[in-house]
Amino acid sequence: MQERPVSLRILGLDIGGANTKAALLEYSDSNLIRSKSFIKYFPFWEKSLDSIPEMLNEIIDKLIIQDGIKKEDIDFVAITITAELSDAFRTKREGIQTILTALEKVFKKEKMRFINVDGKFINFNEAISNKLSIAAANWVSTALFLGKFMKNAILIDAGSTTIDIIPILNSRPITRGKTDVERLIHHELIYTGGLRATIPSITHHVPYKNKLVRISFEKFALVSDIHRILNNISEREYINDTADNRSKSLEDCYARLARIICLDLDLITKAELDKIAKYIYKKQLEVISKELSLFIDELIKRIPEFQNNLNFVLTGLSADFLVKTVLLEKGYDKIFSYEELTGIPDNVSSSAFAVAGAFYNALKEEKDHD
Repeated sequence: MQERPVSLRILGLDIGGANTKAALLEYSDSNLIRSKSFIKYFPFWEKSLDSIPEMLNEIIDKLIIQDGIKKEDIDFVAITITAELSDAFRTKREGIQTILTALEKVFKKEKMRFINVDGKFINFNEAISNKLSIAAANWVSTALFLGKFMKNAILIDAGSTTIDIIPILNSRPITRGKTDVERLIHHELIYTGGLRATIPSITHHVPYKNKLVRISFEKFALVSDIHRILNNISEREYINDTADNRSKSLEDCYARLARIICLDLDLITKAELDKIAKYIYKKQLEVISKELSLFIDELIKRIPEFQNNLNFVLTGLSADFLVKTVLLEKGYDKIFSYEELTGIPDNVSSSAFAVAGAFYNALKEEKDHD
């Protein structure tokens, strides 16, 4: 009698402070036969924490039930969490505990696995016992998954809010830092991104009437308005809330940008605003360029074999217009796409695909060792 194929469905979740990314991977006899993703904008700082299970159930509906699959058919849920940093919580421990409690209301404990900062997948009870070990560990699973396809590389994940820089040697991440603050110290985490960065975090001045004018420190606009004006993102890709809760149309993007120097569209031309937008973009690239140079200098001092072997692998919604632009300006040409290397279908939800894929690889290794 012919054996039936062994199938396995894994739901990957990257629960971020602004966006929760989800990916469903289905394997049959060790082959990935289907994958699908969904992203939900869920700003923890604005939401009732009681609505987290509702958000998770919406993901299940969009990603699983509407695809003709039952929630019970999911074999494992592989999870990474970064939302604990949100100021919705007083401490990271409180944040992790709140999210674990919400997850327990939606998924069976025995199906959940969490990536920790040491690159291990732990169960629900272990996560409860050591909450900080699973805080902000999404970069670990993204690196581990890539390690199966490229042994030595610098992985750069540029998202809506931050940029992760992760050196990989012999298929394992070798960051100097494990926590957010350690990674900030070692230039492995840059707190700027393609959508949610505030303008004063990038520059304190902009050009106007042949002068550099100090800007207002109000949250009148976001960098998403800049990248919409410059056509780096489309209106559909502008997935975060706007600063004034008005639309994401070009007209409203220009109006928000005008306010950073206390003007409006009756008082400044769009040509002048285009000049301001280009200046802010240039300044954001300079921030990234400086941090990247410091990171590379530290890396080569620590591991000299990277000196003449710098392969960059990029992912994330802002990878092309933020990171790739900087790398090309610096003269680097070994630049690869995470999605093309790994077969992941989209760059916005790559972290969710990666945590599910990394967990599958860990399961397979465990089985092979038995």
